[in-house]
Amino acid sequence: PLTRALTRPPPSAGAGSGSGAASGPAGAGSGRHGGGAGGRAGLRETCRQYPLSCCLLLGLGTATLLLNRYLHILMIFWSFVAGVVTFYCSLGPDSLLPNILFTIKYKPKQLELPELFPHGHSCAVCGKVKCKRHRPTLLLENYQPWLDLKVPSKVDASLSEVLELVLENFIYPWYRNITDDESSVDELRGTLRFFASVLVRRIHKVDIPTVITKKMLKAAMKHIEVIAKARQKVKNAEFLQQAALEEYGPELHVALRSRRDELHYLRKLTELLFPYILPPKSTECRSLALLIREILPGSVFLPSMDFLADPDTVNHLLLIFIDDSPPETATESTSSLVPFLQKFAEPRNKKPSVLKLELKEIRDQQDLLFRFMNFLKQEGAVHVLQFCLTVEEFNDRILRPELSDTEKMSLHDEVQKIYKTYCLDESIDKIRFDPFIVEEIQRSKIIKSVPGKLMKEKGQHLEPFIMNFFNSCESPKPKPSRPELTILSPTSENNKKLFNDLFKNNANRSENAERRQNQNYFMEMMTIEGVYDYLMYIGRVVFHIPDWLHHLLMGGRILFKNTLELYTDYYLHNKLEQLFEENRLVSLITLLRDAVFCENTEPRSLQDKQKRAKQTFEEMMRYIPDLIGKCIGEEAKYEGIRLLFDGLQQPVLNKQLTYVLLDIGIQELFPELSKVCANSI
Repeated sequence: PLTRALTRPPPSAGAGSGSGAASGPAGAGSGRHGGGAGGRAGLRETCRQYPLSCCLLLGLGTATLLLNRYLHILMIFWSFVAGVVTFYCSLGPDSLLPNILFTIKYKPKQLELPELFPHGHSCAVCGKVKCKRHRPTLLLENYQPWLDLKVPSKVDASLSEVLELVLENFIYPWYRNITDDESSVDELRGTLRFFASVLVRRIHKVDIPTVITKKMLKAAMKHIEVIAKARQKVKNAEFLQQAALEEYGPELHVALRSRRDELHYLRKLTELLFPYILPPKSTECRSLALLIREILPGSVFLPSMDFLADPDTVNHLLLIFIDDSPPETATESTSSLVPFLQKFAEPRNKKPSVLKLELKEIRDQQDLLFRFMNFLKQEGAVHVLQFCLTVEEFNDRILRPELSDTEKMSLHDEVQKIYKTYCLDESIDKIRFDPFIVEEIQRSKIIKSVPGKLMKEKGQHLEPFIMNFFNSCESPKPKPSRPELTILSPTSENNKKLFNDLFKNNANRSENAERRQNQNYFMEMMTIEGVYDYLMYIGRVVFHIPDWLHHLLMGGRILFKNTLELYTDYYLHNKLEQLFEENRLVSLITLLRDAVFCENTEPRSLQDKQKRAKQTFEEMMRYIPDLIGKCIGEEAKYEGIRLLFDGLQQPVLNKQLTYVLLDIGIQELFPELSKVCANSI
C-alpha cells in the first residue's frame, strides 16, 4: 500500500487527499471489454503519470527503427535504459540506504535510576521482580522515589511554589477552619512529592525524540488531514473549527464532547493512575484518594489543558521551537543541585502526634514489636529493622567515655561487618545509604566521624514502614457509597471553570448524538512511518506539490530516509535540551503557574495576542527554505503555511490534539495502563 500510495502523484488543489490517493489504474479494466480496455486504460494512466519518460522511450524506439544502421551506437542508450529499469525494479520503498551522516550518532541520555515496582517487591541484589536466587526484599524507592533525584535549586523552588499554591488554594481554605494541626497537610506534602518524583523517574526512562517522531507526529498527521479536508469545505477560517469537528466524526476524543465530559475523563484518568503515582497502600485511604481525585482534575489538570490548548500559548511554544538563534547567555550562574522537593516536603507540624510511636517505644513493647516484625516480613523489610537495632547497640558501645584498644578493634570489626551485611551490592540485606556514609565506613573512619551520622541515619528508612504498619493495624471502615463531588475552586465558581469564553462547551456534542462514519482515505490506503514520510504527506495534502517533485522525493526516500530520521532525532534532542535548560524551564513553570492560579491578574490583551500570532505566521513563512518555495511555488507555500497556521488558531481543535498527545504520553510513561485502559475509560 505504501508503494501504491506514494508513487501516485499528489492530488490537485481542488481534490481531496482521499480521492486523489484512491484514483489509479486499479479497477480500470473492469467491465465487458476486459483486458483490452484495461490495458489501454493502464497505458494511458502510465503515460499521464510519466510523460517525460514515455516521450524519451518513444523517441528512442523510433530512432532505433529508422536509424538501424547506427544500432551499435543506439545500444549505449538502450543499455542505459535497461540499467535504469533493472535498478527501478530491484528497489522498492523498503529498500533504504543506511545513514550517510556518520558524524551524527544520536544516543538518548537516560538517567540511571532503579525501576519502580508499585505492586510488589524486587530483589535488592539483581533488581528482578521474580527472583528465584535471592531472598525477595522491598525496594526502598517504592517508598522514597525521590532518592538520587537532584534538580537545580531554581527549578525546585519554582515547582515548590506551584505545589504550595495548590495547598493554599484548595486545602488550607477549608482545612484551617477545622484545625491548626499540620500533620495531615504534611502527609499530603509527602504524597505530592511522591507523585512528582515518580513522574520525573518515568520521564527519564522514555526516549522522548523517538516517541515524538514515531507516535506523536503520526497523530499530528491525522490532525492535519482532518483540517485539510475541512478547509476544502469552508474557505473562511472562522468556520474551520466546526467543519473539522464534524470531519472527526466518531473519532473525536471523548473529552471533547463537552466540558463536563472533559472533567469526567480527567477524573477517570487520575483514578487509573492512582496505583502508580501514590505511595503503596495509600489508595486504601478513601479520604486521601477522594480528595486527590476531586482536586487535581478540576482545579489543576483542567486549567492546565486549557492553557496548553490556548492558541496564544501554542504560538509562544512554536516560536520557541522554530527559533534557530543561539540561546541567550544566562545572566546568572547555574544554581546548585538540591534534593528534589526536599524543602517543600519538610514537616511544618511542630506538635508531636499522639498517634505516632518512635522506634524505641515499639522495641520496648514486646507485643507491638511482634506485630511490627510480622508486618515487616510481609513487606520484605525485616533487614531494615535489624540494621536499626544493630546500630542502636553499636552506638551504645562506641559512645562510652573510655575505650581500650581491644574494644576499639572489636568495634572496628563490628563496623566492617555492618558494611558487608548492609552496604555491599551482593549482600541480600543491602540497604541504600547516602554515598558519603558508605564511603567513610569503607575507609574505616568510624571512630571519628560516623557515630553522629549513623545516629542521624538510624531508623530513617524505617519511618514509612512504621506509618504503613499503623495503617494496616486499623480496622477496615465500612465503604460508603461513592460521592460524586466536583471541587473546582475554593470559591465554587463552577460555571467559570467549566464554561469559558475561549472553549465554550468544547464540541457541544451529546453522548447519544447520531454520528456518521468518517472515512480517512489516505490513512486507510497507506501506513506512513518516519519523518521523511510525514514530509511527503504534508507536501501532498497541504502544499499540493507538483508531480515531478513528488516522484523526485519518492526516489530520494531510498537514499535519504534513514539519514533524515537520525538527524531529526538528533535535532529534537538538542531542541529539548534547550527547552529544559534551567532558565527556560523556570519560565515555563512560571507561565503554567500564572495560567492556573493567577485568575485575578489581567490577561494578555487582544492586541498582544494578535501581535504574537502575526509574528508566528511570519516565522513559519521564513522557516521554509526559499529553494522549496521556488520548487512548489510561492502561492502554494503561502496557502500551505496559512492552512497550518489557521489550524493552530482553533482552541477546541488544539484541545483535541492535546488530548491525543496526552494519551500517547501517558501510555509511554505508564505502559501498565495498556491492559486496563480499554475497560476503564
